[in-house]
Amino acid sequence: MKNRIILYLTMLFIAVASKALAQQYQQLTDVPTVYIETENAQDITSKENYLNCTFIMVDGDNVTRLENTQIRGRGNSSWWNSDKKPYRVKFDKKQQLLGEDFAKAKNWTLLANHGDKTMIRNALTYQLGRFMGMKFCPAAKFIDLYLNGKYRGTYQISDHVQVHKKRIEVDEDNGWLLEVANENSKEEPYITSTRYSITYNIKNPDDELLTVDQRIAIGQWLEAFEKAVASNDYQNPETGYRAYIDETDFINWYVGAELTGNIDALYSIYMYKEADEQKMHFGPLWDLDIGYDNSSEKSLLRNLEAFLGLWNRPFEKILQRLWKDPWFAQACNDRLNQLVEAGLQQHLITAIDSLRNAIWQTQGQNFKVWPINKQVYSFEKHNYYTNYDSYIDDLKAFVNTHIPYLQQAFAQKLGTNGITPAKTSDEHSSTLYDLQGRKVQQTNKKGIYIQNRKKIIL
Repeated sequence: MKNRIILYLTMLFIAVASKALAQQYQQLTDVPTVYIETENAQDITSKENYLNCTFIMVDGDNVTRLENTQIRGRGNSSWWNSDKKPYRVKFDKKQQLLGEDFAKAKNWTLLANHGDKTMIRNALTYQLGRFMGMKFCPAAKFIDLYLNGKYRGTYQISDHVQVHKKRIEVDEDNGWLLEVANENSKEEPYITSTRYSITYNIKNPDDELLTVDQRIAIGQWLEAFEKAVASNDYQNPETGYRAYIDETDFINWYVGAELTGNIDALYSIYMYKEADEQKMHFGPLWDLDIGYDNSSEKSLLRNLEAFLGLWNRPFEKILQRLWKDPWFAQACNDRLNQLVEAGLQQHLITAIDSLRNAIWQTQGQNFKVWPINKQVYSFEKHNYYTNYDSYIDDLKAFVNTHIPYLQQAFAQKLGTNGITPAKTSDEHSSTLYDLQGRKVQQTNKKGIYIQNRKKIIL
């Protein structure tokens, strides 16, 4: 009897406390609202040093309060050049913020998506990764964020790119996770190769556990891989570069990078493998806020990522070499056409519509604080509107223009290797498409259309 009374009182206390929390912390829109309160309301000023904080999430009738949490800044240009900053959150116990099908982990990211006026490019890339069957692609959950009582806008909870179950699944103590970097993004510990002068950040094993022998082994593998790429028999499947890569993963990652039109795709590349495994895996696709032709540096609407000639994308040299290999050209061409025939274009358009609807309420609140028609970064695309759906239309137009362009460009590259590409879906210069990718008859109705891979505004 005594135990029952104690249990009843405990449950009553929890119910009363939860109701009190719900009254104190309100949900702003139809996405969850997160309240983060740092110790002594300190400002977050560092990407290296964590601050203690409390994390409260309000999602309908559920109010979750997590003490003993830590927060710090993250990112490079998005951290230094923006008032709406991205963050890294670290819980004292593993949390399942995205549901049972996703990682239960301590480390999570809060993406601001500030340079992307649609705020859905990163989330769209998760949908692309799933469609392509990639092993891991950071997932997305949109929230409204309050930091120390001040509303900060629409944010995205996303997977941290790390070695972890349901993220990059290799051995946490010995598995390798490397990031291709450059002078602006290199961080200790890292290795710079001698053949192509590419910098590789070592993300796993953790720098505290990284041994001299492990570092030597990673360096030796990188030198052997780049030597194979540069060798005269690089096209040999047993002694050339293909002996060092998981072919399926590599082609998926590269075709995905071209599909996203992401100028940063070769600025930061993740690659991973078990320590005793010979072949390297590539992925995920990530960091897409200035992807899908959202960069002022150079348009990828009708350009190939691998041939932009940018000084700070050293992996271009490797990809340009591989395009001279008939096997690589054929594999890229075949994979792209497989995806298109499987309905990729319509899948992305449908995903854009779904994501647009999912954040419709929260984006309205976000742009009350952060002007929708103002520049954030000098390197974002300088094409501004006064309404949200115009940005969505631009994103759809990119998808409907860029995918047919890639089919044509890949086929041309294949042709330079002496291979006649299979014919892709029939295209006629007079055919008109709407932003859903559907053929339409010639019309005088006002709107945005695609004709001969170009945007037509009526």
